[in-house]
Amino acid sequence: MRNILIVIFLFLFTVPVQAQQKNDEQQLSKSQLASRYYRDKEYEKARDLYLDLYENSSVNHYFNYYINCLVYLKNFDQAVKDLKKQIRKTNDVNLEITLGYVYKEMGNIEKSEETYNNVIDGLKPHRGTIINVGNSFFNRREFEFAEKTYLRGRELMPDEEFHNNLASVYGYQRNYDKMMNEYLALIQKDENQINRVQARIKSLLRYDFDSSLRETLKSEIIKSIQANPDVTAYNRMLIWFFTIEENYEQALRNAIALDRRTKSEGSNILNFARGAAQNQLYGVALEGLDYLKNRTPQPDVINEVKLEIVHTLYLRYINTPPGERTQGQELAERFENVLEIMGYSQQSVDIISTYAHFLAFYLDEAEKAYEVLEKGLSNGRLNNTSRSVLQTDMADINVYDGKLWEATLLYARIIEANKGNALADNVMLKRARLSFYIGDIEWAKAQLDVLKASTSKFTANNAMELSLLITSNYEMDTIAEPVQMYARAELAIYRNNDEKALATFDSIVEKFANHSLNDRILMRKAEISEKNFNFEKSAELYQQVADQYAYSTLADDAIYKLALIYEVKLNEAKKAETLYKKILLEYPNSIFVADARSRYRSMTGEPEEQEMTPYEMPEFSVE
Repeated sequence: MRNILIVIFLFLFTVPVQAQQKNDEQQLSKSQLASRYYRDKEYEKARDLYLDLYENSSVNHYFNYYINCLVYLKNFDQAVKDLKKQIRKTNDVNLEITLGYVYKEMGNIEKSEETYNNVIDGLKPHRGTIINVGNSFFNRREFEFAEKTYLRGRELMPDEEFHNNLASVYGYQRNYDKMMNEYLALIQKDENQINRVQARIKSLLRYDFDSSLRETLKSEIIKSIQANPDVTAYNRMLIWFFTIEENYEQALRNAIALDRRTKSEGSNILNFARGAAQNQLYGVALEGLDYLKNRTPQPDVINEVKLEIVHTLYLRYINTPPGERTQGQELAERFENVLEIMGYSQQSVDIISTYAHFLAFYLDEAEKAYEVLEKGLSNGRLNNTSRSVLQTDMADINVYDGKLWEATLLYARIIEANKGNALADNVMLKRARLSFYIGDIEWAKAQLDVLKASTSKFTANNAMELSLLITSNYEMDTIAEPVQMYARAELAIYRNNDEKALATFDSIVEKFANHSLNDRILMRKAEISEKNFNFEKSAELYQQVADQYAYSTLADDAIYKLALIYEVKLNEAKKAETLYKKILLEYPNSIFVADARSRYRSMTGEPEEQEMTPYEMPEFSVE
């Protein structure tokens, strides 16, 4: 009897659940079909499906699309009838706004405005309701009535000033004076909103093709500073404006002037200097850092400042053409001084790593680099990750120094100690590349095939690239020598022996004419020229790849790198623009498409996306 009762219970429970699941699946399928009809502008078919979906679910989303279909079909009387029926049932103000919009589409402007004004007149002092109504007007692109809604809300709720909401409305109307007044009032009231305001203004600046927003932004900030000199948020807005205009010198002058008044800008100037260094503005970065280092009283971030000075000097050194590099030993002494102050500890692992790399790869002082790393590793309090980072540096320098067997063993130990994390994958890639260098190509390929599934995108992409090189040029060729020679050239590049690498590449081309490696050899020659700041030569070589190997897997890579050189290094914007467009049109599956599109639009002023119709506007919401 108990078993029978269990079976009956399960039957009674399972049958409704299964029926509901089946109904949900049918609704989903119908919804997808309706959406497809709507996108294809088959509004009669979409209308019927959306009506059926709404009647079976009471989901407002379906009803809204049903009304949209009626409007597109110009069946206004039915739309008005159905909207009024729903309004009587639900008292939904969003539907009243939709009704007003339908009146407007009918050409009955008077009735439309009357409906809109009734909604606004009926507002109660409730923040959520006011924002809901404002957003509903906004999504119908009725910006005038969205503005009226928030201004009415300000009257009803004086403590809720709706600055963000009004600023968004004014922004879409391109009424930048009013927009800035709202944003500046907001950050005067709450400086914590400054990052949010800056992010929104920055998104609008992408469409400021006539510079009207930039001019308004600058003038309104300066007027606000003059009227309210004690509001530091306005000064920070001006510094930010100069930064996005890439007027870093003016930004720094204003930041220092503000700090002299407040003595509170230490962290901001430090972060500014880091950003300037990343943009290779080393003079500006060092000026800001030197100000902080010599400031009285010392800023709270003084130790970070001292570290950043050394790091900036290092970046300036490695980004100077090799023939123009000076003061390498002086920079090494600065590293030593910082480490003497900080000690060889957990907190100084990054600077230890950078210093060792600098000694080995730029000053050719591998033995001294080993000593620095040994000092770091002698600290028994290092955690496993920090210890592994320094050991990886040690193995990398082993490769540079020709101690390949030592490097192989050390890489293996690091992998064993970090199983299952990104560091292990990165070191596995290094070990596979080392195996490739020394001619153990089959083993390298096996490791690379495993790494193609790495969770690290960087590791997976690099493994894929090297694996493809082996597959295309080694496994499918009866002669192993060309790839082995190519691998030796790669090892020479790693050891900064570019002359040996170039000679080896030339030998491959001479000995194995028309080999499938030739496009890669041209690419590597271009990259060597670029590394050595010979941008005209690198541009010439990238162009050869693009012209002679248009169907190679490296063609889009060459075109993209050539475009960057023209844009950033040779200041030939038109050539860069043409090349970015070429990637978009001829290499739509390239991994460089997204960045090429962004750069192309930035250079041409082309908007990022087409304007939508009122019925296809995305939902907009401001809290």
